[in-house]
Amino acid sequence: MARIEFSANPTPLQKRPRPTPPSDQDGTRHSVDYISDLPDAIILHIFSFLTTKEAIKTSMLSRQWRSKWTANPHISFSMPFCYDFMKIQNFLAFMREVRLRCTAVKVKSFLLDFACLASSFPQRRRTRRGNSSAIVIAPVINSWLHFAVGHNVEEVSITLRNDNNYQLPQLLFRCPTLVSLHVCHCRISMMVAVKWPSLKRLCISDTTLMDDDMMRVLNGCPVLEFFELKACWGFKHIKVESRFLRELVIDYREIRNDQASILKISVPHLLKLRLSGDSMFKVDPIPSLVEADLNFKVTTHAVAEAQARGYLVETLLQRLRHATKLVIGSWCLEVLSLTDATELFLPSLECRHLMLHVAADHVGAPHIVKMLESSPHLEKLFLQMTCTPTFWVSKLLEPSQFTFNSRFA
Repeated sequence: MARIEFSANPTPLQKRPRPTPPSDQDGTRHSVDYISDLPDAIILHIFSFLTTKEAIKTSMLSRQWRSKWTANPHISFSMPFCYDFMKIQNFLAFMREVRLRCTAVKVKSFLLDFACLASSFPQRRRTRRGNSSAIVIAPVINSWLHFAVGHNVEEVSITLRNDNNYQLPQLLFRCPTLVSLHVCHCRISMMVAVKWPSLKRLCISDTTLMDDDMMRVLNGCPVLEFFELKACWGFKHIKVESRFLRELVIDYREIRNDQASILKISVPHLLKLRLSGDSMFKVDPIPSLVEADLNFKVTTHAVAEAQARGYLVETLLQRLRHATKLVIGSWCLEVLSLTDATELFLPSLECRHLMLHVAADHVGAPHIVKMLESSPHLEKLFLQMTCTPTFWVSKLLEPSQFTFNSRFA
């Protein structure tokens, strides 16, 4: 039989010695700098997700990256709002320095977001030539646009603020390589014919655009696919015969409330149409339409009668009845509810997906039912309730009156 012995003072276990890490002949630990070995294409791809300032900071990670940012084809500058004149001057100086050191063979994108207002500049900086910010920043932007256009730029985005008064240079209107353009708070005055044979996406925000300029723009974009006009004014007609245009987004603003401003739209081959703003729209029939979004509100006093407004919405639905996806805003729905049901003749809609923006204090449930009766092919219905701050205040004062059933019974 085996004998088992117990000891009161057992021998402590000895720790196994840790293995010695590999080392070079000089005794230093061996390491591999994988970051420095990355191909230039990957480094530039990483830089494409950063602003130019961030790319310069990131280049400090490796000695091999130090000068790589100068060849970055994606140029991006962003200046947040501030009142510090020296910070603004330093930002513009930084833009000029980057321009001098840029060695990119091709500029794929140039993006600028300059949030500072002219009012942030000291009064002593202003001159009779206009707002000081436009005078200071215009040469810097123009220099970059000259460089970008000369290096076959594909995407340009310039976002300024409402009193910078910057006018786009004429050379930008004749850029054959431009694919995407977005401008905000920029003056547009065309002295030459627009030549954008490659442009597919165009967004113009917060600017005056007359009918002549609109015609030049549309005639110079033969392959335009997406066109957005946000908070723009001046033009009265949009006509596009091209079969390439797929989506049109318009946020049209009325300047004078004493006159009815009607925007005429003729786009027979359009697929998606989104209308918003505070003006009236007259749309020619669009047989190819797939999606329509009517989320505008007429504020002018020229269309004060309920029947006139009802006819406006009814006519739009008639012209857009081919859309298989239809979104109707709260104002349009309210107009239909205020129209005499005996004089309301809704067309037979082809929509399969219907979204109704219903105001919380809406009382037009019968007309919602009539919308459903006019949609024989309907498959999905979405009801989205919208509430204004004044509505919530009134309901807080009278909480007992806010019941869903009492409004839609």
